[in-house]
This record gives sequence, C-alpha cells and structure tokens, in this order.
Amino acid sequence: MTVEQELPGALERGEFDLIYQPILDLVARRPLGVEALLRWRHPRLGTLLPGDIIPVAEELGLITNIGSWVLDEASRQLSAWLREGRDLSMAVNVSPRQLREDLPASVNDALRRHGIPAERLVVELSEGGLASDPAPAEQRLGELRTLGVRTALDEFGTGAESLTHLRRLPVDMVKVGRSFFADTAELPGQTVPIIDVMVGLGRRLGIDVVAQGLEAPAHLELVRGAGCKLGQGHLFSRPQPPERIEAYLDGFPTR
Repeated sequence: MTVEQELPGALERGEFDLIYQPILDLVARRPLGVEALLRWRHPRLGTLLPGDIIPVAEELGLITNIGSWVLDEASRQLSAWLREGRDLSMAVNVSPRQLREDLPASVNDALRRHGIPAERLVVELSEGGLASDPAPAEQRLGELRTLGVRTALDEFGTGAESLTHLRRLPVDMVKVGRSFFADTAELPGQTVPIIDVMVGLGRRLGIDVVAQGLEAPAHLELVRGAGCKLGQGHLFSRPQPPERIEAYLDGFPTR
C-alpha cells in the first residue's frame, strides 16, 4: 500500500537512481558496456528494486513516465562517459507498454538530445513481456533497428515460445539467466547442454548470447566452455553507482 500511495510522486521528488553493472567480453576479459538498473531510494522502506517498482508502476499507468526518465538518465550518463573516452555501450530495459507507445520516437529523441551514436544504445525487452502479443514488439524492434539501435531479448529461454520469438523478432542479442547453469556449478570443466545449444543457435543466427548471473568461477568456466563470449554478474561486479563503475573500469588496461 505504501508503494502504491507514494510511487506517483517519487519521480518528482527525485527519489529514483540508476546503478550500473558491467557486461564483459569473456574472451578478451574487458568491459564492453553496462546495463542500467533502476533503484528507488524510499525514505522509510530503504532501497527498492525493479521487482518492487515495475509491477505497481504498470498497474498505476506510471511505467511510461518512469521508463522515459530511465532512458534519458541512462543516455545522459552514457554521453558523459563517451566524452571521457570510455568505449562503452549502454543497455536499458523497457516495458512492453513503452514499446507499444512509440518507443522508437523516444529513443531517437534521447539519442539526438545527448549526442549518442545509435549503436551505443541497447534496448532490452523481457521475453516474458511478449506472451500476450508479440506483433507490436516485432514492428517496434524493427523500427529501433532502422535507427541503428541494438536490441536484446532478456530472460531468453523462460517462455513457451522462445524459438518463435527468436525467429520473428529482429534482435541482436539474447540474455540467458543463471538458472541454466547454476545447478551444475559443482561440475567444473563440463559444459551445460542447453547453453551449448543457445550459443550455437546464436552463432548460426548472428545473435550475441550474454550469460547473466555469473557469480562463481565455476559458472564462468562452464559458459566459456560452451563458447559464450559475453557475460555479466557479481563475479565481476555488483551493480554500482557511476563513480564506482568508473573506478572499476579504470582498473582495466587501456586498449
């Protein structure tokens, strides 16, 4: 009830923050980009995660305004990092409602306003959000690709029609969660058949595969053994505020 009552004014009160988690090239062992993640600094409840915020925002019809703020703030931060010479991309999560409400126009406006090359922005859409009606997503993702923006399908493999989505949707990247490899972390040196299949399918279709939720060296060994070249997770860095991410990035050699 508190979230429902106070969420409508949280944006105006400046209570939202973005934190960032690096996405790494697992072969070259260097950061390629970051994913922007929403946090609500609630004055009494503490820090609230997207799972606490997004369902209520969708129910109250606030998701478009919040999503627009996330897109603008992530674009502003990316622009600042690019001006500093940091070679990064920025992944931003969007909701199905945002996608239906002319997201390509909003993205194009953010690109122009902050002077960001389109290929530096990655728009992520959860596969679970496509269950009811994937047709609008197909059109909008195609429009984003026309702009030059890259697109990603998050939580890939969790839906009943994953392969259909992969065939129909113009996506450049799929992200698979740790549920596909975490249970076999005690088997170092062995690959996970489902990861093998996903990586092989991605390679055949020209789609990058990102392993999310890498938390232990055994996870890294497993996904690298399957040929997965991209990953993110607490093994490398927890989501952090911009200044801590900058310190993390500065710890890698300049290319």
